[in-house]
Amino acid sequence: MYEKIIGRFCLFIVLAQSLLYLGISFEIVDPSIFPDGRVFLGLTIAGVIFSVIGIGLLIKRIFYGEAVRIETILICSLSFAILALIQVLFGLQNIDFTNGNDYSTDVSDVPQYQFTKEQRPRSQKVIWLWSSMDVPHQTLKSDTDSMMLPVSGLASKIILKRSLNNLGWSVTRRALKAPKSARFSETYEVMGRLSGTPFRTELAIRIVSDNGSFSVIDIRSSFPGRRRDLGLNEIMIQKLSEDIFKVAANFIL
Repeated sequence: MYEKIIGRFCLFIVLAQSLLYLGISFEIVDPSIFPDGRVFLGLTIAGVIFSVIGIGLLIKRIFYGEAVRIETILICSLSFAILALIQVLFGLQNIDFTNGNDYSTDVSDVPQYQFTKEQRPRSQKVIWLWSSMDVPHQTLKSDTDSMMLPVSGLASKIILKRSLNNLGWSVTRRALKAPKSARFSETYEVMGRLSGTPFRTELAIRIVSDNGSFSVIDIRSSFPGRRRDLGLNEIMIQKLSEDIFKVAANFIL
């Protein structure tokens, strides 16, 4: 009896996760408004807890030689499968509850977006029910540092474009800036998506070079909403920087 109830709970949780995933993928649910990450993580934890209890009860039945429901085993196993999928795509070790949703490789001279956090339409859509989850806006230092490449600014631009193509990210805006101290300076606004998931964020990538022998690339990633990003922006910066170094290594060779 208890196994059947727990199995139904696990099935309900898996269905809720699937609907949430599809809702975000088809933009029925706006992740900048609805706390999708927390809900999905909460459902995952609840699913694993119920699955552990259910499997424990099933093992007990087997120990006493009683019949067990195969469908209950399969349903409970789905929760662990989802947990394993999260580990592969996101990495449980990357989950971060720091009060931040805006990170940059350079915080002394932060790459700028066309619109500030307060001016972005998605950030303005705040429902009172979720407003308690908002955090004060500040740009935090990323664990990834600014990248210095032994190539010109134009070459770095080519490397960046190849990296964005590899990741499947799209450029939404390019800003040109040519101060006297820099011969080459361009900033790109990019919409990035974590591979295999519907989770997206906005990046500002700046390339600066004052001569033809080296250039500096700074990356800023900022979640459109006002809540904690649970580590998403750090992952996006890390993924892009790693791909840039890979492309640069082949480019230089």
